[in-house]
Amino acid sequence: MASQPQKLAYVDGKLGAPTSGQQTTRILFNTVEAPGTTSSVIFFRNFQGLSNGQTNLTQNRLDSSESMVIKTLWFAQYQTSGALSNFGETSAVTCSIIVGNQTVIKNLPLQFNAGLSGQAFDRLHENGGALINRSTVETNIFQRFMPTEIRLLTDIVIPPQVAFEVRVDATNVNFGPGAVVCALAGYGKIFSAGNSF
Repeated sequence: MASQPQKLAYVDGKLGAPTSGQQTTRILFNTVEAPGTTSSVIFFRNFQGLSNGQTNLTQNRLDSSESMVIKTLWFAQYQTSGALSNFGETSAVTCSIIVGNQTVIKNLPLQFNAGLSGQAFDRLHENGGALINRSTVETNIFQRFMPTEIRLLTDIVIPPQVAFEVRVDATNVNFGPGAVVCALAGYGKIFSAGNSF
């Protein structure tokens, strides 16, 4: 099995993209404001009106000298007050990732990793989302609501200048009047000026 840097260099080389560049940890994130009750939320498609704290991209593709391997998917749902809620209210929610014209992840179920359901199937947040007895006053040991996070077993590559998006599908799920956020974390390459500085 190839390492992340090897797979990224292989894909970049096949596409004729620059293979030199600064290796880095890369996190891409995007926010959808006030999605309400819907059957589909699409991330990394609309960037208009979003601040630097709501997204770190201005288009749904990386620059010509940048590429990335996705290792972790992260989803969060916030109320208008800023408090964290369970993503999709633990409803049956799936995620698909489209890179170029290829669906590289198709209908991955997210509800099993929601904090309220207790133990995440990938053990990423082993003690997260423990239920609290609301009839007694007690000290909270665990965070009640947690983002949904999934660590991928395969390396998903976002090549330079290739459009991508993340689609979350459900059946009339209330995502609320606040905001939902998707983050893609992994390994990447960014522009390196070489010896010029």
